[in-house]
Amino acid sequence: MTASLKWKPILSAHKPYWSPKMGNLPILKSTEVVSVLRKLGFEEVRRRGSHIQFRHADGRGTTVPLHEGRDISPVLLRKIAQDIKLTIEELLQNR
Repeated sequence: MTASLKWKPILSAHKPYWSPKMGNLPILKSTEVVSVLRKLGFEEVRRRGSHIQFRHADGRGTTVPLHEGRDISPVLLRKIAQDIKLTIEELLQNR
């Protein structure tokens, strides 16, 4: 096979969930995430089962799972920060 026909990965335009710049993120309890969101001005608008939906007056919103005995993983923490249009650092400063 010639060099021009070798497989090349397709680069995605999506941002990766993990970046080496971020370092290690803390594992938070769901109650800690809920209190951070309330400090930031988010209000509970809906609760269905073990999930709470939060909205801010400017329209941002996210959902937080409240599973007994389970923590919020760093991946989910990044997703919550992305949903509310903050960086992880900004979110954790309000802890």
